[in-house]
Amino acid sequence: MDGFSKGMVIGCWCFMIDQNHIERCIDELREASTSAIRWTGIDAIAQQNASLGIYPPERCEAIKSYIAACRNEYLRCKALILAAQTNDEADAVQFLAPPVPEN
Repeated sequence: MDGFSKGMVIGCWCFMIDQNHIERCIDELREASTSAIRWTGIDAIAQQNASLGIYPPERCEAIKSYIAACRNEYLRCKALILAAQTNDEADAVQFLAPPVPEN
């Protein structure tokens, strides 16, 4: 009799995704989204000024649109990471920063 007929497991390859790995991927994704916003010069003060309407309307809209685009890309990537079946699939998800607003 072989080992399998007695219910023994000789070896096991686990290709399931690790929950800690998912959390790390989402943390990296969050940082990529935040960095994309900061890289454009849209810091917390600029975001607050845009939300208060202190800037010209075109600039306020450009800032709000860019932040919304980054949020949407974050949510798209997060959904892919959460749906991943393996660590490699989660690692393959890439945050694609939206085009930088001109205003």
